[in-house]
Amino acid sequence: MSDYPYLGQGRIKPKTACAEERVGSIHVDAGLCWVGDPCYVLGDNASSKVTDWGEFCGKLHGGGDTHSNPLGEGTGMAISTGYGDGEYPVYIRKNSEGRVAEIRIVFIKDKQKGGEI
Repeated sequence: MSDYPYLGQGRIKPKTACAEERVGSIHVDAGLCWVGDPCYVLGDNASSKVTDWGEFCGKLHGGGDTHSNPLGEGTGMAISTGYGDGEYPVYIRKNSEGRVAEIRIVFIKDKQKGGEI
């Protein structure tokens, strides 16, 4: 299976030359960022529901120190936020149709390049 299951099926287009724009930031107090569809974990009918923060933390495993799939493959990713807690800028890049094609969150600035990696 492709790393991009919808690529070429009309749902996600290949990267275009559209400019990246900063859309805000995320504030982190847990040393990790969750990337996933909330319908898998929130609500009474969620297929991978967790009842509280303690249960979620108890499922964090695998991937070493940088990432894991605590609720199962495909439900979302828990990703280490570089040096932990803080505020991190979020950028998006849209395709030629104006749809969000990429998201980028900068956890560590590259000091050698004089800015964000």
